[in-house]
Amino acid sequence: MSINPLVPPRILGFTLIIFSATLFNSCGSTANADLSRLDPIIEMSKGPCYGRCPVFTLTVYENGIASYEGERYTDRLGTYVKKLEKGQMERLLGEFKRANVWQFRDSYRGRIPDMQSVTITYREDNKKKTITGKEIRPNAVKWLETQLDQVAQSEGWILKEAPQDNVPDYLIPDQLLVELEGGSDPEEWAKKFAQADMLFERPLNDSGFWIFSYNDELITPDQMLEQVRMDKEVISAEFNKRIYNEMNKEEDEEKDTGSKAPKDTGDKPAAKQSNGPGE
Repeated sequence: MSINPLVPPRILGFTLIIFSATLFNSCGSTANADLSRLDPIIEMSKGPCYGRCPVFTLTVYENGIASYEGERYTDRLGTYVKKLEKGQMERLLGEFKRANVWQFRDSYRGRIPDMQSVTITYREDNKKKTITGKEIRPNAVKWLETQLDQVAQSEGWILKEAPQDNVPDYLIPDQLLVELEGGSDPEEWAKKFAQADMLFERPLNDSGFWIFSYNDELITPDQMLEQVRMDKEVISAEFNKRIYNEMNKEEDEEKDTGSKAPKDTGDKPAAKQSNGPGE
């Protein structure tokens, strides 16, 4: 900042104080904005993939406030907000008008199952358009994704809400339910992840799935699940569920009493499902 010699020092200092206070109040008002009361215009959600794709939702509201909700594999986890500059907001809206999003289909089916799915929603007047797809989408839609990525990756985001532990109560995050290729020995297979203290616990009834435990203080549950799913001997994997443990207990009790187990509990995981049993 250059100093104007014609401005007295006291006035200059007073101006700096006003400028700093205005900047602080602007940041504070943005961070305290009630997003539920704002009308969203543009939204982009990026889902998980087989690798480390950033999972987040970017929302741009009519007054230029934007929110970023980071879920996985992003430097910003939790909810962040920022105020877009007027010119940036105008350019973004202009890109959507030029693209004429109403001409595109609502969904584009991809050919690669493990690719990241991207959903873009645009609102204008009382109309709403949502476009979902993976690698096969019109170039104009991919261009809009690029413009929104630039907003998401820009500087100036303010933390509004820290990330929370969203693991449902019915999941057991330090245990995995794994379906292995035929002939794989679960005890030998667990040795691949000895650095995470992985241990073979028991089979899940006669379903062909195996239950493994590991130390979630050495590796996060998401990272552990991702590494297991990438193993060539693994057909499917998911976090163990408390209901599966109850199923095992009931079957053990029935064996002890000599009673016949029910043929179908309704909760037995289906084998050969790539997304894991029960999903």
